[in-house]
Amino acid sequence: MVAKELIDSNIPVLKQTDNVDRALQLMSECKNSHLPYLHDEIFSGFFSEDFLLNYDYDTLLEEIRPEMVELKIDSNLPILELIKVFSQTAFDLLPVFDTTGLFLGVIEKKEANERFIGALALNDNGGILEINLHNKEYSLTEISKIVEYEYAKIISLFLSSDSQNQMHLTLKLDIAQISGVVNSLERYGYDVVSYFASEPVTNIEKDRYDLLMKYLSI
Repeated sequence: MVAKELIDSNIPVLKQTDNVDRALQLMSECKNSHLPYLHDEIFSGFFSEDFLLNYDYDTLLEEIRPEMVELKIDSNLPILELIKVFSQTAFDLLPVFDTTGLFLGVIEKKEANERFIGALALNDNGGILEINLHNKEYSLTEISKIVEYEYAKIISLFLSSDSQNQMHLTLKLDIAQISGVVNSLERYGYDVVSYFASEPVTNIEKDRYDLLMKYLSI
């Protein structure tokens, strides 16, 4: 899934011929306190509700300087990278551009997070476990075989790195009781640093799971 697939066509775009009253009305209708602004069909930034309330209702937007956004999202940016960008900015909307620099629309943070969580099947029943790869080579084929030997299947997975640049592989499985999978992975030398399931398992590092959920729910 890439950025252009997450563009929300229901979010209106402000133009220089709109006045403050019209902009505030659109914000109220779409329940969003920020909206993108185009000047002569070129993306020029965002206007916020709090900012516009400082002006008379009949003031044209072309007379007001919008808030600029340095971030420009490429239309083919993968969703995981998009989530990381959202985590580094205070904006709830980000502009998307094609390879020629043409403005395509905006992506809302909430929608991106929900689609990302849905893609990882995190709302489905089952267990989640995290493996520290210690920057060494690993075999996804071997890991899959170990999981399947314990009568489980990998629903989704993704790679991430921590502050020490250690690589972590997070797996979502289709079964809730994952103690057998954890034990088998450890027998094969894999460092399972945290795991969680809807049924109790031994030595759950719940705080690590909460940190993962916090990251995914940015």
